[in-house]
Amino acid sequence: MRIIIETKERHRNLFLEMAKAVKAKVKIEDDDSDQPPTKEEFLDSLERSFRQAELHAQGKIKLKTARELFDEL
Repeated sequence: MRIIIETKERHRNLFLEMAKAVKAKVKIEDDDSDQPPTKEEFLDSLERSFRQAELHAQGKIKLKTARELFDEL
């Protein structure tokens, strides 16, 4: 059986100890999503955001309201 657990780095040792206690095989993969974006990724994201804001101002697309974004959380 395979169980996949995604957790913060600070909880890593807790899960490793639990796996050791039940003699489970552990494979650790670092997730790059915890890393800050590169300068290029940040600038691309910023450019997309400006493009969306321009299209919204022109009435070509409808953006979500703050309430809609909050409700998704």
